[in-house]
Amino acid sequence: MTKEEPFDWKEFYELGDSYIEDENPATQRTGISRFYYSAFCSSRDLINEKAAYLNTTSKRIMTGEKRGNVHQETRKIFNEHPRYKNDKKCRMISRNLNKLRKMRNEADYDKITTKPLPQMLENSKSRSKYILELLEEFS
Repeated sequence: MTKEEPFDWKEFYELGDSYIEDENPATQRTGISRFYYSAFCSSRDLINEKAAYLNTTSKRIMTGEKRGNVHQETRKIFNEHPRYKNDKKCRMISRNLNKLRKMRNEADYDKITTKPLPQMLENSKSRSKYILELLEEFS
């Protein structure tokens, strides 16, 4: 058995992008979700690579040792960590992750969405792309 290569979360972005022209609502909803997870997982991994935790509880949440709200903790770190809190780019990552999460939740759980799915899909794509570009600057 061989060790699996680390997954590149940008592949989720590419998958979501391949759904842009698809008119199937299930495919569009899946694309919204993939865009969110591309940005979220990339953000979470950067925090873990940089060991940028707020405290020991934060570290346990981010590394999966303590089951908690890793989604919320990721956004919180970009807003509150001493290394990031004064950086406008980090606040933008947090803000856009929050908006992406709301769209992903709506796409995954709501029978009727507040905006047309194609519009939500495009919005998710642009926000995810923006986050991934900002994260590149930290690498």
